[in-house]
Amino acid sequence: MRKRIAFAIVTVLVIAALCAAVFLAVGDPEKRTLRYFDTHREALEQDVQSASETGRASTGLKITQNLWDGEHPILEYTVINGGIVTSSKYYGFFYSFDGEPAAFQNVDVPLVQTSPQEWTWSADGDNRGLVRRLDGNWFYFEANL
Repeated sequence: MRKRIAFAIVTVLVIAALCAAVFLAVGDPEKRTLRYFDTHREALEQDVQSASETGRASTGLKITQNLWDGEHPILEYTVINGGIVTSSKYYGFFYSFDGEPAAFQNVDVPLVQTSPQEWTWSADGDNRGLVRRLDGNWFYFEANL
């Protein structure tokens, strides 16, 4: 009986350790998004060049990309999204053609500057987000819809 209990405890500990290792290896959504940005920076720069010349992105990167018009046009890349319709979260980055920050999907809502390189926004209901300058015209974003 004691051997079974000891075996069960060891099994639970091993499973917990494996789950923790997987979580640490994958990282949180922000770290994963920034790692993707760093790893694919050259292809992203080529994508921006193509979009500015032809009006469309064309790298073939396996993430969602959208070109959003507006007062400050952006080329947006969504790296991670999840949740259900009433509680969705999006993580990604975008290139602002004029270097100005923008809300998720370039929605026309005011940005509130919270630091020299960071802004927040909120819209109808509980829709809100964060924008942070990475460098130059590149920005990281989080959106909670």
